Amino acid sequence: AVVSTQSTGAEPEPEEFRGDFWVVFICSLSAPKQTFTQSVSIGNCRGAGLKPDAANSKDKAAKPTGDFVFDPLKADYGPLVKAIVINPQKGSVESCATVPVTFQFTPPKELAEIGSRIQFNTMLTLKGETVEQYRVNFVAEIVK
Repeated sequence: AVVSTQSTGAEPEPEEFRGDFWVVFICSLSAPKQTFTQSVSIGNCRGAGLKPDAANSKDKAAKPTGDFVFDPLKADYGPLVKAIVINPQKGSVESCATVPVTFQFTPPKELAEIGSRIQFNTMLTLKGETVEQYRVNFVAEIVK
C-alpha cells in the first residue's frame, strides 16, 4: 500500500523555487524504538571568497549570515503533523559554517502497515542575499 499525501496539482512554482530534496526513513516495526532519525547540514558559503587582504582589513564588513525556516506541515496531513519533528525548525547560519538539522519520524499507528510507503512534504526557505525555496520530500518505508 502506498499512502501519499502529496499535492498532485500542477501549480506553477514560484520564481525562487530551486528544486527538491528527499529524506528517506526505513521504519522497522520490529525495532524497539519507533522513532527514526535522519540528518542534513545547512551551509552558508557566502563570504568564502574574500580576498586575504580584505579579511585582514580594519574596515571589515560584517560577515553575511543566512537564515533558514522549514514550514510547519499543513493540517491536511492529519496524523503526520505530529509524526515528524524538525530540529531546529528555523535558524541562522554564519558565513562559511554549517548547522545540523535532524528529522525525527514516528510512524502513526494508523498508517504503519508493513509494506506501506508514507509520503509527505514541506518547504524549506533559505534567506540571504536572495530567497530560495526547496521542497523537502519525506518518504517512510514501513518494513517488518
